[in-house]
Amino acid sequence: MKIIKGINDKNKNDIVKWTNEKGRNFLEQWAGENTDFPLTVSQIDNMSNVYSIFCENEFIGIIQKIRKELDNIHIGRFLINPELTGRGLGKRALLEFINLIFQEKDVNSITLNVFDYNVGAKKLYEKVGFRVIDVTKNPMKKYMMIMKKGEK
Repeated sequence: MKIIKGINDKNKNDIVKWTNEKGRNFLEQWAGENTDFPLTVSQIDNMSNVYSIFCENEFIGIIQKIRKELDNIHIGRFLINPELTGRGLGKRALLEFINLIFQEKDVNSITLNVFDYNVGAKKLYEKVGFRVIDVTKNPMKKYMMIMKKGEK
């Protein structure tokens, strides 16, 4: 498993294809409420700090550092090729990304948000060590989760 900062044009097209084949709800699950359907390459171009995920040199997905606040990194827009889910690749990629982030000396926690209906993602986050710290219902129920350095 390898995670590399940035995303090339071919892989952007893969993201667009995977997403638009799965539909509007799928886009909202991984990209949030403020991304327009159908997804376009230009929308991906507007996402900063995107990392490409590779397994045995095959592009399998993306994950994003959304923002840094003090000693916390907020992550999101985590997507694995829908044809490859259920094989443990998401867990491996997430653990690799967490390790990458925690190598930064001034980072002590990672947060993320997950929609209530995205049960599989929430289970994955809990399995790797995230815990719920807040619940919002505006307009949909979502959980804010955190992992602190050394808590895994």
